Amino acid sequence: INEHRSLVVLFNSSGALCGGTLINQEWVLTAAHCDMPNMQIYLGVHSASVLNDDEQARDPEEKYFCLSINNDTEWDKDIMLIR
Repeated sequence: INEHRSLVVLFNSSGALCGGTLINQEWVLTAAHCDMPNMQIYLGVHSASVLNDDEQARDPEEKYFCLSINNDTEWDKDIMLIR
C-alpha cells in the first residue's frame, strides 16, 4: 500500500473504523456517516496487524458536513471534511 500514501484510517476508542483520503496537508475527505466520538486520524497504516514506522495519529481540529439543501438534519450527501 506504500503507493497509496493519501489513504487514511479513522479509528475511535471502541475500534470503529472508516477510510478517508488525504486531499492536501491539512484536510481529509471521508463519508459523513463515519463521524464518531473520540475519532483519531491515522496516516501510514498499511496493515492492521503490523506496525509501521511511518504511522502517525492526529486528532481532528474541525469537521465540516455537507447537509441537504432542504433540511439541515438530512444526510442526502454523505460527505465530511476533517481538518
